[in-house]
Amino acid sequence: MASVRFFAPDTDAYVASVERHIDEFEELTGHTAHLNIIASDQYFSNKIHAFLAGDGAADVYMSGPVLLWEHAAAGLVEPLDDFIKSAKDSYHPEDFLDALLKANRWTGRFGDKLGSGPLLEIPVNCESYNLAYVPEILSRCGTEIPTTWDEFFSVANRITEKIGAPVRGFGQRGVFVWHTVYTGYATQFWSYGATDFDESGRCAIASPSGVRATQAFIAALKSAGPQDWPNQRWYELALDFAKGNYGLLVDSDHYVAFFENPEQSSLVGKIGYALPPAGPSGLRKPNLWTWSVVMNARSRNKRAAWDFIEWATSRAFLLRSAFEGNMNPTRVSVWDDPAFIERTQPWGDFYKVSRQLVTDLPGARDARRQLPGYRHPLDPSAARGICRCGHGARSP
Repeated sequence: MASVRFFAPDTDAYVASVERHIDEFEELTGHTAHLNIIASDQYFSNKIHAFLAGDGAADVYMSGPVLLWEHAAAGLVEPLDDFIKSAKDSYHPEDFLDALLKANRWTGRFGDKLGSGPLLEIPVNCESYNLAYVPEILSRCGTEIPTTWDEFFSVANRITEKIGAPVRGFGQRGVFVWHTVYTGYATQFWSYGATDFDESGRCAIASPSGVRATQAFIAALKSAGPQDWPNQRWYELALDFAKGNYGLLVDSDHYVAFFENPEQSSLVGKIGYALPPAGPSGLRKPNLWTWSVVMNARSRNKRAAWDFIEWATSRAFLLRSAFEGNMNPTRVSVWDDPAFIERTQPWGDFYKVSRQLVTDLPGARDARRQLPGYRHPLDPSAARGICRCGHGARSP
């Protein structure tokens, strides 16, 4: 039997599930597990290579697209296709949502789209970007649910003017850590028809549509956004929204784990969920992020590392972790599980909207170029092309 080292940040519900059930892994395999969990801000600084090299290097660690590209360039990522081929019959890799696996395939060549090349990591949670809103606040302001970005900013301004402090029109992550600002803004940016690179690989962020989107965003931040938005981390934003500090939010749909938790939210059962707003032409292009487990290419016992990954990404583990706050599911069987469906029923349209975002939203099927090395979010079109998240980062 072998020793397996797992390295991860401290603010992730999936990581908490691993910590909670690690004895099970040791009992099932006979391996010894060592967990190294560090502060989220340090982890997401992406200055973690010291934890992935040397005698005490982690065998398995958490990452996601964009973050992973730097690790791959440093020789810290072991392709997983051969390991999956040797997995137990009960593993069922075909059960993972196709777009999420594609988001984690890449050749490693700059300019190549995601979706081809080796599988670099296995997704354990994902996030797309829905519209969360507080119906009671909209009702007090006499407004409807916004369906376009123009309506979104108009409703946000009305909320700010009519209700006043401490409530603001809409929430927005800040820039305290590099990965945070893209969420709502990037969903708006792509939906305006803007892009980061054109088909020739030239930077296109200053296109007329990109400038228009950014000007609208900045103006709305000043009039109806958070007072101190540059310093707001993702989890702080989620908790503030759950306290009723904002009327609208376009951000990670896995925030539902905060919003519908009575220990963290005063709005349980009182939040609405809808598709994110559309741009001026009707285009709707939310981001998509996967938070995933990676095998370190420098692991000294890759067979044991795979045993850990197979246990920690199995149907049984991911179903159980979904009930422990690990949202959103990456396996079809978890989405389809009757107990999971029943659990989400009190959450309004959350299930319908979030599943649509990750599987069949029309904007998620438009092929377009995804060039590693520039932007943090992966547009869902990139997974056909391919995908994005967060978090989620986790999406952070």
